[in-house]
Amino acid sequence: MDQNGSQVPPFEPEEYARVEAAAGIVGKSPEDFVRDAALKAASDPFLKALGRTRDRVPQLAEVFATQDTHTRASDTATWPDPAPMSSRDLHTSQRGHAA
Repeated sequence: MDQNGSQVPPFEPEEYARVEAAAGIVGKSPEDFVRDAALKAASDPFLKALGRTRDRVPQLAEVFATQDTHTRASDTATWPDPAPMSSRDLHTSQRGHAA
């Protein structure tokens, strides 16, 4: 890898046609258009955060893989609805007559 990073594979013909069209709309050469877009993306805080996340996901996966994966039956028990509503209750509450 040289000092500029790894080389990106060339655009497919239909992708290059789209880049040329977009560059023409803004009055730039395709090369300048792609360079400016890459520079803009490099300074985007969201994309920087995604880059850091890419490195952290494998670390988090290791942590979660080593955690206890056994759950107790009481952890997965479902609780009954403490106040089930009938369709009449729902209809009344929608009209603003709820108690």
